[in-house]
Amino acid sequence: MEESQIFSPQLGDVHGMLAICGSVFILLVWLAFRLNKNKHPDPRRRVLMPMLAYFMALLALMGFLGSFWSIFKYPTLEVTANEMVIGGERHRLPSASNVRLETYGSGGLGPSSRVLLVQTKDRKTWAFPEDRYPVNEIMRLLRK
Repeated sequence: MEESQIFSPQLGDVHGMLAICGSVFILLVWLAFRLNKNKHPDPRRRVLMPMLAYFMALLALMGFLGSFWSIFKYPTLEVTANEMVIGGERHRLPSASNVRLETYGSGGLGPSSRVLLVQTKDRKTWAFPEDRYPVNEIMRLLRK
């Protein structure tokens, strides 16, 4: 029996962003409610401070939901001798022409990144970025 290799995406930064944005959201909503009860003599300050806290809470909520959504973009990959399982879907191993490693420039904002592109028989292309997966090892297994 052939041993299978399982590659899970590295999502530590996404989980950290979820924790930070979630806690900031809860803190800002609590702060907005607290500031709303404030009886300051200036009416502009009574309105402006809770509104600012609500707005910042909305930004934190968008960061939380964006991070939560990005968790589902990266499936787990399992490679065996004659098939690969991507996020629970079974596919035959692709031919060598359907597996390529591409480098994308960052436009001067940071280092370039590499992405492993795998096209399955159903013409679906799967992208495995280098910062989430060990692309060299996956490519070696798929090109056997």
